[in-house]
Amino acid sequence: MKRGLLFPTTLLLLLGTTHAQPTPDPLDGGDYAQVYARAQAGGDAVTASRAAAAMTEYRAGGRDWTARAVQAARQATTARPGDPDAQLALGSALGLQARAGGYTLGALNTAQQARAALDRALNLAPDRPDIQAVLAEWHAGAWAKAGIFSGGNQDRARTLATAAARRAPDTLFVQAHAGIALSLIHDPQARATLTRAATLNADTPLERDLQAQAKRVLEGLKP
Repeated sequence: MKRGLLFPTTLLLLLGTTHAQPTPDPLDGGDYAQVYARAQAGGDAVTASRAAAAMTEYRAGGRDWTARAVQAARQATTARPGDPDAQLALGSALGLQARAGGYTLGALNTAQQARAALDRALNLAPDRPDIQAVLAEWHAGAWAKAGIFSGGNQDRARTLATAAARRAPDTLFVQAHAGIALSLIHDPQARATLTRAATLNADTPLERDLQAQAKRVLEGLKP
């Protein structure tokens, strides 16, 4: 299954605190357009960006929603440049925009901006497996599309993806995106990682959307 320079679904699921109920993700209900509108009204640019990106990924929202995701993420990083969630949202949204741009210099430039934002996110939070998985997918997707000319690095993709999957074995987001990254570089660990993603509990519409994406990639793997 061929994908573009970056295809993260941009969505952060690493929630919860010790001895407490996990904080509900605003996107869990699956009505991403409504979440976007509420987040915009409430000044929550990170959530607005994630919701707009989810509209692109899971509801075929098109370029207008991608542009909204980028705009909101830029607002978030301007207001809080040291927030890894804001940088992750920007990198993910720009990756979607690069994918829509096809094989053009403009798309390549956008993809490089996406990588820069994801690198900033990882520098700010080096132990977060969700960021590792999304950056792994960037490297894998870029390598699969244009090899060394893209700036992607398949060894970096493999290292990040395996580290993320090992660190968060029960997190659907991490297993799905790590597995997708590994599939793009034809790593033999892809099947096991995607199978893990496909068999984890998916209790919310957001998780089911993400799991369906992982299953499609798994089904597309060669025997």
